[in-house]
Amino acid sequence: MAMAADISFAHSSYAWRVPGAWKGYDYYGADLYEDLARIASRGVMDMLFFGDAAETPEAYGGSHHAAVAAGMQWPKHDVMPFIPMMAKAAPGISFGLTMSTTYHHPFYVARLYNALDHVTGGRIAWNAVTSAYKNEAANWGFSPMMAHADRYERAHEHLTVVKKLWDSVERDAIIMDHETGIFADADKVHRIDHAGKYFTLPGPLPVMPSPQHHPVVLQAGQSPPGMDLCATHADLQFAVRNTIEGMREHRQALDHLLVGKGRDPRDVGILWALRVCPNESASEAAEKDEAWRASLPPGTGLMLFSSVYGVDLSKVDPGMSVSEAIESVRDQVTHTGVFNELVKNAAPGQTLDAFGLGALTDEVCIAGTPSQIADQLEEIHEATGQCGGIIISARGRPVPGFLRDFVEHAVPEMQRRGLTKKRYAGPTLRHNLGLTKS
Repeated sequence: MAMAADISFAHSSYAWRVPGAWKGYDYYGADLYEDLARIASRGVMDMLFFGDAAETPEAYGGSHHAAVAAGMQWPKHDVMPFIPMMAKAAPGISFGLTMSTTYHHPFYVARLYNALDHVTGGRIAWNAVTSAYKNEAANWGFSPMMAHADRYERAHEHLTVVKKLWDSVERDAIIMDHETGIFADADKVHRIDHAGKYFTLPGPLPVMPSPQHHPVVLQAGQSPPGMDLCATHADLQFAVRNTIEGMREHRQALDHLLVGKGRDPRDVGILWALRVCPNESASEAAEKDEAWRASLPPGTGLMLFSSVYGVDLSKVDPGMSVSEAIESVRDQVTHTGVFNELVKNAAPGQTLDAFGLGALTDEVCIAGTPSQIADQLEEIHEATGQCGGIIISARGRPVPGFLRDFVEHAVPEMQRRGLTKKRYAGPTLRHNLGLTKS
């Protein structure tokens, strides 16, 4: 199994209120991130993942005041400067960094990730997102926000261009022959002369080929366009499904799309989003979740729901049931794939406020002894075709404690069973994930 940890927005989404969070660390200090990398490396984990959205939530009440006052999905620092520091601090562990296909030019993305791949020694992945927040769109000069279908059409072209640019300098193009004075074989460096609907550029990329040549491409879209984008371009998918049966169905749906694209289903692994709580019973884990949610101010769930799904619920009765409100907001939401999965699993009569709070801890929770955790993870891995692995979330648990608990308690039992590796397979993320170049 591949193993990753999601430390996106580790200082936001009310995580700062979790007892024990950042104990002994500065709120946004490098020491925290370097220690996270060291802990993950001790567990021979594959990747630390950083989602991103360069926005301040304004959906709730049409203003940023409520979100900023509560520390709800704010602040959102750029973690890219920390990547080289973490890579130097901890061998083996790789880093998934987010950049938008909607707001960043493909030439910039291709050049930056090539550089990061060099700096990390081949331990970088690009989480390619289409972005779905109105304030983020406005911050990048896109107002009104580009339509959903247009963002995905642009993403297909963007990813195509990035890959063309990575391929514009062949792997063996660099000669550096001091006797002849030839630095590179110019016949192995190519213009791309791309002229499309959204981008026109000649290339080539003015770089030396990086260790992976193609940094790993990660995609998290679960709507039909997102699944199509993943099947076309991705090496790895990040997915949220709340039952094993839902995971199995999702894997089958992606496999069907991959075959239709002429790709082998084994070409794309899935990282299932989970929370892992070692040495807690299921009831103890649920009690901790409930205690954290209960500590949050009234209306917190509505505020989070508004932010995540782009709908203003500031004037809605928080006691209204999900079933009463759902049809009135369904056409307005942004992350439709995840939203539909949550709605499908909502409890009868659940209020909108409780539904919104559920997004804080919506991933499957794997709790129990190390042996019980390994049993459950093995069941998921077997049921979903043994292709991919898990990405564990910090939600509701302290940072960095959630990761240390996983590495110190759950990982040794998983290694003992052969579920995950005891040493890194090679120097790059592609080596450790068993991926060939896309």
